[in-house]
Amino acid sequence: MKIFLVGGAIRDELLGIPFNEKDWVVVNSSHKEMIKQGFKQVGKNFPVYLHPKTKEEYALARKERKTGKGHKNFSFNTKSNISLKEDLKRRDITINAIAKDESGKLYDPFGGIKDLKDRKIRIVSKAFSEDPLRLFRVARFKSKLSDLNFSISQNTLEVLKKMSSSNEINFLSGERIWDETQKALNYKNSSKYFSTLKKVEALKYFDGLEKTYYKNLKFLKKMDNERNMVIEKWAIINLNSSKSEVLEKKIRVPNKISSFRKTFNEIFQLIKNKNINEKKLLSSLNGMNFFRNETNLLNSLNLLQRLKIISSKKNKNWKSLLHNLKKIKVKTSGLRAEEIKEKIFQERLKVIKESKNDL
Repeated sequence: MKIFLVGGAIRDELLGIPFNEKDWVVVNSSHKEMIKQGFKQVGKNFPVYLHPKTKEEYALARKERKTGKGHKNFSFNTKSNISLKEDLKRRDITINAIAKDESGKLYDPFGGIKDLKDRKIRIVSKAFSEDPLRLFRVARFKSKLSDLNFSISQNTLEVLKKMSSSNEINFLSGERIWDETQKALNYKNSSKYFSTLKKVEALKYFDGLEKTYYKNLKFLKKMDNERNMVIEKWAIINLNSSKSEVLEKKIRVPNKISSFRKTFNEIFQLIKNKNINEKKLLSSLNGMNFFRNETNLLNSLNLLQRLKIISSKKNKNWKSLLHNLKKIKVKTSGLRAEEIKEKIFQERLKVIKESKNDL
């Protein structure tokens, strides 16, 4: 049994980037030996095991053969004679196909170290195109490594375009596409993820984004220095899109993220409309669930100011109105529920009417 550290940990270590996860590949071993050593298998049909103490993932060296559509239909050959080079050849890009043994010696059969120095993102082999998810992974790596001036090789771009034109991506699970997208939104330079997908003609798989792409990308670029802003960045790239709900359902976007996106879009539309109708505004606030939870709306206003869609003064005026609406109280003695509701409604309309010229 020989054990090698592989993939992202080696790449990031060589680049001087902090990393948390470590992936290991095991050569000259078998399922039986892994179990004997105390490893626990992850899934019944997948040759990946958890270390008994560290819980890090150890995978048997393997070759893959595509057996159907999408990213799941592969058969694995994990016989003990599979070499390290054969295992590395099935990986996506060269900078992820570097291994290090227990003594610290590096193994780089596909020129990954040179590509790190040249700042190139390049596919390892023709097998790359068998897994459509890799198209989104390359776009994500473009985002992750953008500060280091990495570019995608011309040959790789051509492969990505061919993949976009096939129907393979239609067989991907929405969760996997969202997983790659969410990771990209967590990085700085998230705009590079979407601009790369646009470049290789894959943005069409994100319903509605092509129609609003150019305006929204300008807004998203203003957030390129920010990390860990998935909720805000998702709202920005979907701003004014008529198919956001269709897209969110397809790729299984979490409700919390979808909810903020709806509020952000709604307040944007209200602000865009210079002649605000009191009843429509109040109806919209109720639709945004403002009177129960104001967080999404207040954060949306802050984001609009940050994007310079509204001024700080207008933000303050909106927040002043919202504060005044929240503190409205009416005498309820002797009134039925319907009468109380109507009285509050009229008081709120009155407050909006007094303030709407400042919005």
